[in-house]
Amino acid sequence: MNFKQLEAFYWLSQIQNYRLTAERLGLTQPAVSARIHSLENDLGKLLIDRDAPGFRLTDQGIEVAEFALQFLNLRETMNARLLDRQKQRLSLGLAGMVTITWGPLLRDMLRDRHPELMVDFYSGADAQLQGFVASRTLDMAFTASGDPAPEADFVTRYEVGWVARPDIVGDHALPMTPDALRNLPLVLYPKTSPLFNPVAEYIDEMLSQPAPRHYGNSLATICEMVRRGYGASALALIPLEEDISAGRLIRIPVTEDIAPLEVICTYSNRARRQQARLVLGLAREAARAWCAEHPAYASFHDYP
Repeated sequence: MNFKQLEAFYWLSQIQNYRLTAERLGLTQPAVSARIHSLENDLGKLLIDRDAPGFRLTDQGIEVAEFALQFLNLRETMNARLLDRQKQRLSLGLAGMVTITWGPLLRDMLRDRHPELMVDFYSGADAQLQGFVASRTLDMAFTASGDPAPEADFVTRYEVGWVARPDIVGDHALPMTPDALRNLPLVLYPKTSPLFNPVAEYIDEMLSQPAPRHYGNSLATICEMVRRGYGASALALIPLEEDISAGRLIRIPVTEDIAPLEVICTYSNRARRQQARLVLGLAREAARAWCAEHPAYASFHDYP
């Protein structure tokens, strides 16, 4: 038994005429008859009372027609959902830095140029986004950790530096060494965060903690804690660009620079290759345009 047999039988039960059923399905009348006979043979039941003066279903035929309708409805539901998921709706994961930089530009491009696409944005830490990738929640992800996806063709590089309110730095000698930074109150990511270790290693945090240590669980929280004078922090400078320009915060000169934060496409759903390629092209355009307008702490680079 197959779907084509059920489809032919359902429409025959509704139209009650072989010729008109064949026209409805774009088949020949013998083809419709063959499908009905094959269905009866597969089920081992007569579905049509051929001894009746007019078209009439047997009791078993009435039951099968009801089931056939359910199969038709299920197919329509399945096709609608697949169309929605594969051609109209995408889930895009963005690292926090992308969300506040070229992410809004990408969102607007998708809305204006491809209104047929509905894109759901997920913003979070890399660990969160990697979990979403593992659960197949996302169709694409741009993160600062993980291997580049085969389709990846650009990198956004964000400059990382030490920043604090002027009163936190006080009269410390500049540029500051890692030892001198360790003596400041610091704002760090939680110890469970993958972003904690690079900074902890930089200042050799395990050696001693002569000043308070404060912890924020997100980029936005840490930026606000720095603004409010909790301490100094090492982070991407873009979110604090206006504060630094206005003198509310200072970028602390240091003897050893911290490696920049590089964000790249680390996942692309192969099942939606066409849509992913479209989004990646717009993301490239958005990142290049945004970095050109904000060259102080961000830059666009081709990859590889």
